[in-house]
Amino acid sequence: MSDSALTPEEAGLVRDFVDIPPGLAIDRTDVQRARLARSVGGRFRKVAPGLYEIITHAPQKPAA
Repeated sequence: MSDSALTPEEAGLVRDFVDIPPGLAIDRTDVQRARLARSVGGRFRKVAPGLYEIITHAPQKPAA
């Protein structure tokens, strides 16, 4: 499913709450994960189709 198959609201929600690496398509499960992340205040990282990591903290910048 491409980004165009989602409503603009759903696509924006996924962009805000799910990190999707290049090469992976956005699907309906991403929308579900985005809604869950929004409700609990977290984020998800899509690793592969149907496989997600929970991001529990803000990314840390490496020491210079």
